[in-house]
Amino acid sequence: MSESNRATGQGFWKEHSEAWKTSDMTQQAYCLREGISYQSFVYQHNRANIKLKKTSVNFIEAKIKSTEQCSGSSGLQVMLPNGIRIGIGGVVNAALMQTVFGIASGIKCCD
Repeated sequence: MSESNRATGQGFWKEHSEAWKTSDMTQQAYCLREGISYQSFVYQHNRANIKLKKTSVNFIEAKIKSTEQCSGSSGLQVMLPNGIRIGIGGVVNAALMQTVFGIASGIKCCD
């Protein structure tokens, strides 16, 4: 692999990111010592961290067990701490609410 291709590869930046973490140096000082672009290092380091924080969300079908309805209900909207919103329009019954909250409690929220 040529030096220019190696410098742009994810493995190259991952190695430098790991080495920086154990160096007890600032990012800028580390890049100066290693002779790599500080701006590129910061970009690639942040890009890798964002990918690690992304999570996938699986949807589960909520099945209604009861036909008992809440009077005056015009829908339900739940916003979880990680920004996920669950919205149900129309009439909402107690069984559906229990199912939705049960599913929502199982969704892992990220820091």
